[in-house]
Amino acid sequence: MLFKSIAKIALAQVLLSSFAFAAEKTVKIAVGNWPPFIAKELEGYGIVAQTIKQAFAIEGYQVTFTFYPWARAYEKAKNGEYHATAVWMFDEQRTEHFYFSEPVSQEEFVFFHHKDLDFDWLTLTDIQNFELGGGLGYSYGPELDALIESKTVHINRVKTPSQNLLRLYHKRIDLYPEERHIGLYNLEQQSSDVQSQITYHPTPFLSNFGYVMFSKQDNTSKELLTVFNQGLIKIRQQQ
Repeated sequence: MLFKSIAKIALAQVLLSSFAFAAEKTVKIAVGNWPPFIAKELEGYGIVAQTIKQAFAIEGYQVTFTFYPWARAYEKAKNGEYHATAVWMFDEQRTEHFYFSEPVSQEEFVFFHHKDLDFDWLTLTDIQNFELGGGLGYSYGPELDALIESKTVHINRVKTPSQNLLRLYHKRIDLYPEERHIGLYNLEQQSSDVQSQITYHPTPFLSNFGYVMFSKQDNTSKELLTVFNQGLIKIRQQQ
């Protein structure tokens, strides 16, 4: 009986140690929906989520993704409730609260518009007389962000790309700045009438990389940043 009791205690200690080890090796990441790059409804949560997971896995870490509206994902990671948040473009102001990883995605932002609008532009100041639709918590790069902040350009923000595409269709906004793949993916989810009336200007106003941001409120963030970057290099060498 004594032997059995000792064996049970030993087994319990092993199991507890295993659980503790697993918890220590799990990275919690707050994310937003941004299909086809990352989204709750996509297989493996999308290509960017799969890349993040693979980079950590090759270094022996597991990843859990929790989906929120983008602004909330940002705040929860900033406050240290999550180790990191993904994916975000670089913004100098964000470095106050986050460490940026190596790039995990490459994006091209264009202006979507109704086909009835005869739209062209050479510099971003050319869009100041147009009503823009945007996403909550989105950054559109330093130049356009500055024009928005100075109120040179007016933007009305809503929660989803679908809302902005429908507003374009009903001519409630003139332009919708969005990453090209994201915009086209969401346009394909709309009715044929909407699809037939929406297009985009071929010239990107921003070519950009997407990053994982690691919270400075978490005392393991520098270590996890190093681990992730190492894993990212390894999986790219294997491709």
